[in-house]
Amino acid sequence: MSTGPESVRSYQRVFRPDRRIYSIDGRPLPVPGGVPLRWLAYAAATLAASILVSAAMSTVAVLAAIAAAVVGLALGGRATALGGAIAAFVGVELAGLAVGLLDWSLRLVVLPAAVATLATQKTPDGRSAESFAASWTALHLAPRRRSLGRALPAAGRAIKLDGEAWIALDEHSPTLRRARIKGPAEVSFATPVEEIRRSRGRRRTVRRLGWHRRRGSVAQTVSLSHGEVLEVRP
Repeated sequence: MSTGPESVRSYQRVFRPDRRIYSIDGRPLPVPGGVPLRWLAYAAATLAASILVSAAMSTVAVLAAIAAAVVGLALGGRATALGGAIAAFVGVELAGLAVGLLDWSLRLVVLPAAVATLATQKTPDGRSAESFAASWTALHLAPRRRSLGRALPAAGRAIKLDGEAWIALDEHSPTLRRARIKGPAEVSFATPVEEIRRSRGRRRTVRRLGWHRRRGSVAQTVSLSHGEVLEVRP
């Protein structure tokens, strides 16, 4: 046992140690440290994948494209789904052509053993190969900028938003709008207006100042008592 310090890249190595096979029926395996169960799983998966790709390359490519499209749609939207599907289809087709060029011994023995050894020995960030591959794929498929779960375009890129925006009118509007106010109230205007008092009844009329003949007084605030009605006319 080494007495020097040794760095632990991940606590998974402490709490989830590798399970290994050291012997079969009491006979020790001629492998120092035993054979990890993950190595057997990787080798079996690679062997099955090579057989499937060689036998039904087009079907496997279509299934891989569908799976990549579903994952891309969940991560980034339609564009990501389309790109992932195309990349998966082309990747499986190229992998099938490469595997088909290998001899049966290389395809069924050497290739699974090499992939299993590489996946077992290489543990980026202390994680398993499949966990790192899933995280790496999700990182590169997901958009760089997101808002409310939706993909956003790159910074500085102009986009066109389809739709109409309705702006509600308020007291800061530069134009006078029709209205009818019943007192008691105190009505203030942003600019002076013309206030016309009716000779009969308890009605007042307000209109904007202009070139027309003035019939009332100029006011900016109109006070209404109970029952009085003010009509605003542009």
